[in-house]
Amino acid sequence: MPHVSVLAGAAGERARLAARCGIILPRCRAGRTARRQRDPPPAGRVALSPGPPSEDTMSSTLRYLSDADVRELMPPMAEVVELVEQTLGHHGRGDTQMPPKVDLAPGGDAFVHAMPALVTPTGALGCKWISGYPQNKAKSLPYINGSLLMNDVETGVPIGMLDASHITAVRTAACAAVTAKHLADPASEVITLIGCGVQARQVIEALLAVFPDTERMLAYDIDPEQQARFADEVMTTFDLASIIPPEPQEACEGAHIIVSSIPIVHEPEAFIEPDWLQTGTLCIPLDFDAAFTPAAYQRAELFVTDDAAQFSRYRERGYFKDIPDPSAELGAIVAGSGPVRPEGAPIVMSANLGLGLLDVALGQQLLQRAGAQSVGRELPL
Repeated sequence: MPHVSVLAGAAGERARLAARCGIILPRCRAGRTARRQRDPPPAGRVALSPGPPSEDTMSSTLRYLSDADVRELMPPMAEVVELVEQTLGHHGRGDTQMPPKVDLAPGGDAFVHAMPALVTPTGALGCKWISGYPQNKAKSLPYINGSLLMNDVETGVPIGMLDASHITAVRTAACAAVTAKHLADPASEVITLIGCGVQARQVIEALLAVFPDTERMLAYDIDPEQQARFADEVMTTFDLASIIPPEPQEACEGAHIIVSSIPIVHEPEAFIEPDWLQTGTLCIPLDFDAAFTPAAYQRAELFVTDDAAQFSRYRERGYFKDIPDPSAELGAIVAGSGPVRPEGAPIVMSANLGLGLLDVALGQQLLQRAGAQSVGRELPL
């Protein structure tokens, strides 16, 4: 290993050579890497990505956004809903690349997924690494944890690492709202949420962005204290009448839109029966087959999923037993090439399994905001 004086001499010689050649070398403080500041995009124009750095300015850094940073930078829910709708439209037109999730089963009902995706028209490229551990509640830890790695679409260089927990909750809720926009009765006024956790809080906000005239919400959870806290929060935050029935059947009867978001398990004890659902109800299970029984799925006149290949992959893994194949993809419906909501449909079902496309689309927006507002930390690669 060279003596430190040799290294110092080499650095000095580099500086003297640069001075003779008219080159200005970056000055770096210990522990930090110099970086070039980029101007935010002009008003009315959305940058597709931070762009590939030139050889003389490449800094080999990425921007890290913590959970607090992500929450600070998150656009209003109405804007996220619009972004998700646009991204689903790209997916429906075939302008995306997204293989089914790579899934691992570390034990019990826990899961870990890798979710790579590319939205070609916008250049949003990345991969989310996300886990779900139902047993975390007993340890006072979040059920969902994850990270999102974003890459420059022209060079492949990593440009961002973002905490993905809040991103997952927000984009999932926004996708439910887009689903309701296209498949629910436009006159829907009663919303039921099955499961009153983190996801439900985002879902009600997203649905209210699409159905602002909602009259009341019914919420059910197996934990009565959590159920009561959630209802109080909704009433306080959104000034919406909130009812907490003691049984799930009471929560479902009379609802126009039902969204379930309980933990995903390998051997579900589904409990929502078809005779609990009134004619015209839109059901949006965010929890695979954990809440709605196969008979409830079978009653749907129109059965939609957000990605058919992914649905088939999960069926191969043992989920969705005795449940028919979906007849349409949500993206095609958004793009205008899929079926429309049948008039007088008894039940419409949309199994939203989660799309990495939505993660990278939102991650791109957050990185653009972070660059414009100098939020986050630049980390050396």
